[in-house]
Amino acid sequence: MINQMFDIDLINLNVDVEDEQQLFDFIGSDAIEKNFAKLGYISGLEKRELSYPTGLQFPDIPIALPHVDSKYIGKPFIYIARTKKVLKVRQMGDGREMSTNNFLFLGIKNASKQPELLAHMMNAFQNKEFVQTFLKIDSNEQMLNLMNTTFEKLENVKN
Repeated sequence: MINQMFDIDLINLNVDVEDEQQLFDFIGSDAIEKNFAKLGYISGLEKRELSYPTGLQFPDIPIALPHVDSKYIGKPFIYIARTKKVLKVRQMGDGREMSTNNFLFLGIKNASKQPELLAHMMNAFQNKEFVQTFLKIDSNEQMLNLMNTTFEKLENVKN
């Protein structure tokens, strides 16, 4: 189920932006253009991030998981973005500043699926072997394969 949210067209490992705002504009425009997100998605990201920061500092990798209200989602997706520059973001929970260049934009259509998705994300990014592979990958095809394989295994463990 979760691995169906990954799409080769929603992976960009070379995003050239200066800050989080530019990243939201870039990813949001792309997701809207490809009909994964709806108008209002970008402002939804900005507003939600102000109130509920999404940065997570794992032992081997800092990431951010920006997401919005489901009304802005056309079809469920996970957009994987790696920025050329490290960007300042705020940490989930305490809002402290942190830095990352790895982002997974979560396009969740069914809110009841969010806890399971976040649990699988936490599980994956706490796995040192997964993180090492994730960080080394520089092609969209390899990234899609890693994510599909990993999340399929995580879902099968649950079932």
